[in-house]
Amino acid sequence: MRLVLDTSAAANIVLGTAEGLRLATVLDQADWVIAPSLFHSEMGNTLWKSVRFGSLAQDTALALYEDAVALVDEFVADQSLIIQSIAAAVRHQHPVYDMIFVTLAQRYGCCLLTTDQKLQALTQRIDPALCWIDPSSR
Repeated sequence: MRLVLDTSAAANIVLGTAEGLRLATVLDQADWVIAPSLFHSEMGNTLWKSVRFGSLAQDTALALYEDAVALVDEFVADQSLIIQSIAAAVRHQHPVYDMIFVTLAQRYGCCLLTTDQKLQALTQRIDPALCWIDPSSR
């Protein structure tokens, strides 16, 4: 199984949420995990918010960032995805940031692992083959 790891899923994994623990087992089964380079900025921002609002110490956030980056086998440059992502964002009226992850999944024939329900629903409409489905939810 090949996966595109969305920042929302990675954040849940490194923060050790209940959903993150479940997603970590999925990630462990993947042969190849990729993410766009945007992942770095999004993860940094997610962890910064946790520091800002008092749930994490800065040192912990920095360590969790390193843990999140280590979940990914390969990062793909956003520049190679942006034209297709802008077109998809316009077509589906959804932010380019999210469409970069969808475009990456389409280009490499991967499933998108995300906890973002709106993104998951949109991905399902675009191409159900791109959606990772929890077998326990069937």
